[in-house]
Amino acid sequence: MSLMANVSYAALPVCQQVCSEFKVKTWKDYRDSQVVKQDFDFSCGAAALATLLNGFYGQSYTEPQILEDMNKQDGKASFIDMARVVQKYGFQAQGLALDYSTLSQLKVPVIVYLEHRKDSHFSVLNGISESHVQLADPSWGNRVLSKQAFLTMWETRSDALAKGKILVISPKKTVITQSEFWKHPQPNILLKQSILWLKK
Repeated sequence: MSLMANVSYAALPVCQQVCSEFKVKTWKDYRDSQVVKQDFDFSCGAAALATLLNGFYGQSYTEPQILEDMNKQDGKASFIDMARVVQKYGFQAQGLALDYSTLSQLKVPVIVYLEHRKDSHFSVLNGISESHVQLADPSWGNRVLSKQAFLTMWETRSDALAKGKILVISPKKTVITQSEFWKHPQPNILLKQSILWLKK
């Protein structure tokens, strides 16, 4: 048996032990990390709300639970529906209209109203800079978008000073927030993929 074969054979038990303890994460695992994915075409509001409450405030709500508490048969939720249901969970909500400059000063995640391919959609903004936006999205997973790509979907109002809408969720009592849920957008290959996806 050659020296190389001996070394390889001797290292096999170590490799097996290390490999068995090392949990491999797929691209899909990273894409959907901390995101409650929507199960229905129009349940993005409930899924976005669950994503924010669980990811940032450490709660454990599910999309079906929120849909049931909303009592929305068709699954279509509005900011009003979300503001009403969070009252049951010990939170409060405030809808705001603002511009990107003001939005970029936020340091907490919020729910944003978007229009994509002429369809209404809710997503969680959990990171923002002067040039990029991080979304924890119930349909697309974790996405990093350029400012322009985001504005194409977010600016849905005619008011030049307040073109976009958000819903701010805050607890009525003090809770420990999960600071790692708020991220600084890191432009990478996913950004290019997102831009190409927006153009489809």
